[in-house]
Amino acid sequence: MQCKDILDNPILEFLVNLNGRGANWFGDEYDNSITHAMPRNISDKLVLAKMRSLIKKGLIYGCTCGCRGDFIITEGGTKLS
Repeated sequence: MQCKDILDNPILEFLVNLNGRGANWFGDEYDNSITHAMPRNISDKLVLAKMRSLIKKGLIYGCTCGCRGDFIITEGGTKLS
């Protein structure tokens, strides 16, 4: 699986539904984990790569280095969700 195989819309819709709370990338045990919007059993490396691609597109902002791991949708991302 590659980033291009992961759809943007489920991720953007998930972020919109958090009502500005933001998402993290740490495991499924958190209700705001972005992994809930991703295909099952993908690696952390692929999750972060996908989030980096959405940041480059200007659809979200956040941190993909792994320290904070938080993501918030931008106005442009909200329009596409």
